[in-house]
Amino acid sequence: MKTKSYNIIFRTSGGRAKKKQLGMGHVTRCLNLSKKFKNCKINFVIEDFGGITNFLKNKGIKNIFPIKPNISIFEELKYMEKIIENEKIDLVIIDKYDLKINYCQKMKKMIKTVVLTDLFKIDFPADLVVNGFIGYKNNHIKNKYGTTCILGPKYQILNNNFEKKNKSLKKYDLLVTFGGFDENNIIEKYLLVLSYFSKPIKTKIILGPVTIKTEKIKKLEKICKKSVTIINQTSNMFKEINSSRYGLCAGGITTYEFAARNVPFAVICQVRHQMLTANEWEKRKIGTNLGIISNQTDKKIEEFLNFILNNKKSKELKKNYVDGLGSKRISHEIMKILERSC
Repeated sequence: MKTKSYNIIFRTSGGRAKKKQLGMGHVTRCLNLSKKFKNCKINFVIEDFGGITNFLKNKGIKNIFPIKPNISIFEELKYMEKIIENEKIDLVIIDKYDLKINYCQKMKKMIKTVVLTDLFKIDFPADLVVNGFIGYKNNHIKNKYGTTCILGPKYQILNNNFEKKNKSLKKYDLLVTFGGFDENNIIEKYLLVLSYFSKPIKTKIILGPVTIKTEKIKKLEKICKKSVTIINQTSNMFKEINSSRYGLCAGGITTYEFAARNVPFAVICQVRHQMLTANEWEKRKIGTNLGIISNQTDKKIEEFLNFILNNKKSKELKKNYVDGLGSKRISHEIMKILERSC
């Protein structure tokens, strides 16, 4: 029997926008989840602050609807209603920073709605709320609106590759990545600190798809050429993490990717709300919280590099909090919503 095809919209935002607390996290999470809907038509409504539309096109997403940055809720709802009607949409998946309750309420009246969220935020009116935050135990509960919420790192959305369990040789001492957009130029800070080390620390750096390789990075890259490899982006983060003994990252989805592969990591938070995630990993002795970017960051990077030099054989993490199957579990729950609505 042929599976019914459904029409799904992802409403998300991100890009090269300073002081917007965006980057690529929301977009990448939606993209990873979208790959699980094999028999569905996938659409993206994008609030693009720089580089997102091209990124999605390069990932094979064809149906992209741009939305004006900082659009009012009233204007957006009119725009979404038009797309839902014209494209015969069955379900909307919303993943955006600073999501408003009244927006969710109005959207839920219009169509089946799923909200992807973070940290300790779960009280949204929707048909389903998904939150893979490490601060929650794996659980199904109801929020104050009576919405089913599926919580905990068992439901963290990662790329399909993280479902694999194979290991590989460790080619690098350290993988450095600060998501899709290194807003605070932490890579420059890292390279400057590394340039003073006499002992080599074999490092691979992933700039991110919307991060610009600055002149300072180019200059420091030449100074550190014996120990540093820099790439703009990767199509296989699983492979990059698997090939590294340690990680250095921001406090977003990448922390879950390192944890999924049992690779110890340190966190430099790009924005204050990432401190919640970094603290939770440190509590579990899985990640080291180096704090939010500040004038102390250089010193903390130096201390972390000295730790790596003194611990050439990294210990694998004892407990596997993230098994990489979150996307599969969530897509299954969403398909149940769609099938019930037929």
